[in-house]
Amino acid sequence: MLGHELSFSYCRQPGRDLPCGRIGDCWWEIFDVESFVRAHYNDEQVRQVLCPPKPKMLSLIELIQQAQKAGSDACQPEGSSAENAED
Repeated sequence: MLGHELSFSYCRQPGRDLPCGRIGDCWWEIFDVESFVRAHYNDEQVRQVLCPPKPKMLSLIELIQQAQKAGSDACQPEGSSAENAED
């Protein structure tokens, strides 16, 4: 991600509890990354680390939808909802 050589320990904790999602892409030629992850993390964490990331376009669409929803919710008077506005 950073464009230069890093230690494996850096990739394991880039500011969060789980390794970087690209850890397998960077280290697969050096050793069996999947086995390492499975040995050191629980099943949910393994799924999060080893599942391929969403395509960027899908992530952008989801962010736009969330922003639109937040914007429309902010415009509703208290105690009303979008469903009531259509009635």
